[in-house]
Amino acid sequence: MKTKSNGILTGLIILLLTAVFSSGCAQSPNSAQTSTNPGNNADDPAAKQENPSSKNVKTNTATGQNAVKGIPATVTYVVDGDTLDVKLRNGKKERIRMLLIDTPETKHPRLGVQPFGPESSKFTKSQLTGKKVGVELDVSERDKYGRLLAYIWIGKQNFNQLLLEKGLARVAYVYPPNTKYVDQFRATQEKAQKAGIGIWSIENYAQQDGFHAKAKDSRENGTVSGGSSQANNQGNQGKTSEEPKGSCNIKGNQSGIYHMPSGEYYDRTKAEVMFCSEAEAQKAGYRKSQR
Repeated sequence: MKTKSNGILTGLIILLLTAVFSSGCAQSPNSAQTSTNPGNNADDPAAKQENPSSKNVKTNTATGQNAVKGIPATVTYVVDGDTLDVKLRNGKKERIRMLLIDTPETKHPRLGVQPFGPESSKFTKSQLTGKKVGVELDVSERDKYGRLLAYIWIGKQNFNQLLLEKGLARVAYVYPPNTKYVDQFRATQEKAQKAGIGIWSIENYAQQDGFHAKAKDSRENGTVSGGSSQANNQGNQGKTSEEPKGSCNIKGNQSGIYHMPSGEYYDRTKAEVMFCSEAEAQKAGYRKSQR
């Protein structure tokens, strides 16, 4: 009887040990998975570096790369009211002709100094020289001279449109497909016309085909369109073979070369811009002709 009881007890112990052993084996795979998966461990360095790209996105946002509309650039030189030089963020230098507008001339070899030409040039220089701007391109990027065609943004202000608002430019050179802002530019011009400010203060001066030389300037100084007598004299001096002191008769062509009156190619050079000194031409990025 005692032997039978011992047998039963032994059997129960065996069953109990078997149950305990089976339970431990069933749990071991999950335990192993938990201990070897770094993604579930908040203290694991690898887990903390899992998504570095998300951190970069935040950094880019913090630097304000999208704060400027267009390509970020710094204005290095202003040629006149609607033309300027910039240095892009990658270090490349570009000459820019503002899209859809035209300001009166200040250095034209034939037209001389036109009314409100100096004012528009002075305004652009004072507002943009040395400033960080945005360069917004349209569909066609360059003109026949290789200049970038662009809208200039300073902060949230479209500077092309600002010149129209001040009466220092007219809507011009509207050639598709570069017509993104033409409607709002024309609306701005219409307001300036009605107010009679700037170029619109001179009767029949600014027209669709340009600025008319025969229109009289009604401002107090009595200047006549086409420039003062001094400017006209300078234009005549530019036809001589010498370089009178103080005259603006140095020709800059579309290739970025300037020609002195005594140069071999001076008479045959078609000037894109006129300079009053070699220093001015060099500052604008032009180099001297070797002949």
